[in-house]
Amino acid sequence: MDASGSLLCGVETSYHGGMVGTNTETGPVENGVDCSWSPIGTVTPTFVKARYLSPKQPQVSLFSLPGHEAGAATYANAFDPAAEFVTSWFGRRLNGSVEVADFADPSSAPFESGTLLLASMAAQDSKLAGINLVHELVHSALPSSRPWVYEGLAHFAEAMYRQQQGGRQAALDFLGVHRAAFLDSEKEVSAALRKNVEQKTVGQPLATTFDETYYRSKAAYVWWMLRDMVGDDALKQAIHKYRAEDDNDKDPKYVEQLIESAGKRDLGWFFDDWVYQDRGLPDFHVQSVHPWKTDKGVQFITVTLENLGNAGAEVPFTVMFEGGEITKRIEVRAKNTATTRVELSGTPIEIKVNDSSVPESDLTNNVFKISAP
Repeated sequence: MDASGSLLCGVETSYHGGMVGTNTETGPVENGVDCSWSPIGTVTPTFVKARYLSPKQPQVSLFSLPGHEAGAATYANAFDPAAEFVTSWFGRRLNGSVEVADFADPSSAPFESGTLLLASMAAQDSKLAGINLVHELVHSALPSSRPWVYEGLAHFAEAMYRQQQGGRQAALDFLGVHRAAFLDSEKEVSAALRKNVEQKTVGQPLATTFDETYYRSKAAYVWWMLRDMVGDDALKQAIHKYRAEDDNDKDPKYVEQLIESAGKRDLGWFFDDWVYQDRGLPDFHVQSVHPWKTDKGVQFITVTLENLGNAGAEVPFTVMFEGGEITKRIEVRAKNTATTRVELSGTPIEIKVNDSSVPESDLTNNVFKISAP
């Protein structure tokens, strides 16, 4: 098994990942396969055999079916921008090549194993091709035995790439799909905790889970929230320093310490709620507002947010006022309140808590209408 977790197979025409090669002139080649692997974690042993066309390209192997050449070209063209993006975020050389193999059925859901991606090339969507490549390139750049790091960062990178292509809302829409995947499970955790069920008997802590709903979807949100809290530069610095082979990675708090050091911020409370334990989700709402003016006529609003949930987070809130809006961030711990004041240049009209960058158990109570004085 190579560093990415792909299988190494002894076949006449093979590659890392279990792909059995073909000869496009004479048809499929029958090969004997002799494979072995050590513990593989989240990687599924996978073999693929088809009448593939396989154009050679540095660091990416594209195996397309006849008739899907245009889709393969889209992947080929998307590789350099995707690789540049991943290198900028992960700050290291790619650890071997990635492979993309075509599905005959265009409606088949994508499947991955290590740095091998199975996805239909019938479509020619350049955005989708780039995002798929970003995911696999992250696996190549940053191997890890921790599923929430290995898969969570890959899905986080997809969201960041969507932001680069279509803005923050496009990324949040992508994360919203992930939120739907674990929302019901986390609601059950919150309900159990309200009934005082012992913490160890409920939930799926990210640090120990092997449930892909958590280490893919919830972990993507956790990395996004960390990025919002410490900023791009600090998170990049922490990721650049992460080494799965480092003895420090044996410490469960290794990732936390890297990000705290880069971000110059205490994040123990956040990791305890979101990584080391599963305390469900937060539930924010506006508890109170107080618009006021200074003697010089400067307008302010004092806002108090309450978190009804068992997990804390730093959440954005937006104050809409006559002529514009302003967004601020505030840390609200579990079962607690936090108060801040905001200077405005017009009369406040409405407050909206959370732009959906923080997964919540209830999004129906996030808008507060401000009555006219």
